[in-house]
Amino acid sequence: MKRMIVIPTILAVVAVLGAFPVTFATHSTPLNGSFSGNFTITSTTPTTKATITATGHYEHLGLTTFVGKATMTGASDCGGFTATEQETFTAANGDELFASATDTACSTSNPNVIHITASVTITGGTGRFADAAGSFTTQASAVAASPTATSGTLSGTSTGTITY
Repeated sequence: MKRMIVIPTILAVVAVLGAFPVTFATHSTPLNGSFSGNFTITSTTPTTKATITATGHYEHLGLTTFVGKATMTGASDCGGFTATEQETFTAANGDELFASATDTACSTSNPNVIHITASVTITGGTGRFADAAGSFTTQASAVAASPTATSGTLSGTSTGTITY
């Protein structure tokens, strides 16, 4: 008699546990947006570092503020430099999205302008983005008043996906 009760109970537990991944499953959604803002070189010794602040609009975040801390890591094959970057995107409701990026900055025909391609990996966040993952690519242009200026403006667009 006990065996007749135990087997259906085990099957019921397995069925319920099997349903949870479907119930709590996340799916990948587009994360596209655009931004504009400013950059400032904060130090050049021993390594060049920069701070980036911007605002824009991203899908699933709404009006977004962005802060990035970049550290130059070397020369790029395109006549510019490479950098790593830690980024925080703050959504309209205050939830934050954290990311790390590998940047490649390339010289252009205008010595005051560089073109940046960033490969970005989402590393988590707060609120609804606490377990966020995904990746996106950013294409940006940075413009300085002169080739030796320590600040300027930048703007760009991002395309990719996010899971949260």
